[in-house]
Amino acid sequence: MFSITSFDNASSYYEKAHHLWEAAETRNNLILGLSLRLTSNLHAYGEAMPFMAVVRDESGKIRASALMTPPFALIVQSEPLNKPALVALADFLIVKGFCLPGVNGVDEASDCFAEIWQEKTGQQARRILNTRAYELRQVLPIDYPEGKMKIAEESDAQIVADMHNAMAEEVVLGPHRLSTAESELENIRLKRTFFWVDGGELVSLTIATRPQIRSICVSGVYTPPRHRRKGYARALVAEVSKELLSRGYELTNLFTDLSNPTSNKIYQQIGYQPVCDYHQYEFN
Repeated sequence: MFSITSFDNASSYYEKAHHLWEAAETRNNLILGLSLRLTSNLHAYGEAMPFMAVVRDESGKIRASALMTPPFALIVQSEPLNKPALVALADFLIVKGFCLPGVNGVDEASDCFAEIWQEKTGQQARRILNTRAYELRQVLPIDYPEGKMKIAEESDAQIVADMHNAMAEEVVLGPHRLSTAESELENIRLKRTFFWVDGGELVSLTIATRPQIRSICVSGVYTPPRHRRKGYARALVAEVSKELLSRGYELTNLFTDLSNPTSNKIYQQIGYQPVCDYHQYEFN
């Protein structure tokens, strides 16, 4: 017998659930980082109310946790995997009338929940993304291209937005938000937006996002097509990782698309080590 507790207060949710995630920050960096962000701004990812819940067994022990910031996929966590807890979660969501766009999470948990949801609702669960989570504690020496890293300034906000929108059009599957100069300003003011600059031209972009307890995620790595295959992205991620470690983070983490062997290769050259795989499903 399982019970579901849902939360309207992100701080209360984090307080109850963070012990499930903190021992393996990279493995749980998505749900951990999002939860921490919601404690400071409940609508950081959209106007819709986030769904935050834990699943307890008869003894009161938490066996699964879940988070959704509509219109994005439900993130599920259950380690060790507890299928009955995920069944109880699915039943709760169905009874409450939730229409899920999909599910994301560490492969075992997301695979299990996708199968459960498909069986219970008749909706097809289609896997749309296979990613690998990596972490880094020390940057390895590499050969650098021409140019250097630059921390973005407020005057760069529009070009950051333009590059993020170009990246989303090219690689993002499922719903995504349109970036604007205004939406990029917060990260820029926190000095978490970075360029590689060569000959005065901004040739590659990345950001640091979702700070966790001891770590932070490197994300949004994008090089426009005409500047690719010159080593800019690898150099930028290496320098950004050094910068973040110098700011006091014990480690940095990132996701790569497993369909892109180049990115998986170049990040390992920098010193990123694979931790686990994530599977994202779309429900039709």
